[in-house]
Amino acid sequence: MIKRLLLAVVVVSLLVSAAACGTDEPETIKIGVVLDLSGDLAPMGARMLNGARLAAEEINAAGGVLGKDIVLVEEDGKTDPAAGLDRVKKLIEIDGVQAIVGPMISGSSKLAIPYAKDHSVPCITMSATAFELSEMDGTEWFFRACLLDDAQGRVLSEVVVDGGYTKLATIVLNNLYGKGVQAALVEGLQEKGWAGKVVAEVEYDEAKKDYRTELGQIKDSGPDVVLLVSYADDGIMIFKQALEMGLDTIAWLGCDGNYGSGLFKEPRSAEFMEKAIVAGTRTVGFGSTYEQFVTKYTAKFGEAPEIYCDTTYDAVYAAAKAIEAAGEYDGAAIRDALTKLSFEGASGPISFDARGDRSSGAFELWEVVKDPSTETGYKNVQIKLVTLD
Repeated sequence: MIKRLLLAVVVVSLLVSAAACGTDEPETIKIGVVLDLSGDLAPMGARMLNGARLAAEEINAAGGVLGKDIVLVEEDGKTDPAAGLDRVKKLIEIDGVQAIVGPMISGSSKLAIPYAKDHSVPCITMSATAFELSEMDGTEWFFRACLLDDAQGRVLSEVVVDGGYTKLATIVLNNLYGKGVQAALVEGLQEKGWAGKVVAEVEYDEAKKDYRTELGQIKDSGPDVVLLVSYADDGIMIFKQALEMGLDTIAWLGCDGNYGSGLFKEPRSAEFMEKAIVAGTRTVGFGSTYEQFVTKYTAKFGEAPEIYCDTTYDAVYAAAKAIEAAGEYDGAAIRDALTKLSFEGASGPISFDARGDRSSGAFELWEVVKDPSTETGYKNVQIKLVTLD
């Protein structure tokens, strides 16, 4: 009898404990972050991570989300599509996140979209710009705080037409991003009735690290303007070798991937950019909210924010605001809340259209100038702001 009584007490105790464990709620709200902290985009990714951390710090200081602090679960996509997908899988399967900020690049995003759909976890990218992603099955689980390559290409097409250039050569990454910007530029020129000719289209493998053959093809085609779509490390090598081959007398167009002080760490790369680039593009913030962001970022990290720091900051805020609006930490509910979201971000107004793409924003046309007050002696400066509605 006593044994039965003791057994009953043990069983009841275990049931009570199990019930208590089952009703425990997490003490924090986890938001996954996939940024490329190694590989060709490492310098850019590290600065973007600072933007994410600044947003999280502010959100927690203001009371958090659903009364709890948010915690960023940070992962390195390694500037590699397969590695980026692996980090998304880890965040969902191991960490149990219900919202992800990222992936950073279009290749990783292409692999992540069907996986995110299958697991009902929304992703909010800060910098994956390929237009193709908007046409994929599962794009309803993929949101963008950045503008797309098609818009970037149209802005660059205006530079070509206004500059009176008639012989265009392109040298681009052999991936979604590179080919997407190139196609958008050519399409934009066709829409404007451009009378010029595309004299060379060269795609390259970023892993090569020697691009003299590709640059020789560009030189032999006799262009008067060249588009380069690159990341940072490969861009540095291409600019350096282009200078050595005397290609700095031709006008060059840059892009968001080769914007930033990281390109100036090699003096010959910086010299070429200052001499040859007539204009590059990047998504950029504007207005008082952006200026406040710049001030806070600079004060905290000792340097001004660079490309996509503002959209990363906004993507974290978008995730937090959607979780709060959903009223629960559930991927499907968070996704539904994102479709209705609208707020003023550091990079401008944030809202998403039916495909999850950003509804409006602005591009900056930039160039490189000498500035002895900087560590490298060079800096990016704005030529013009182009708003898109």
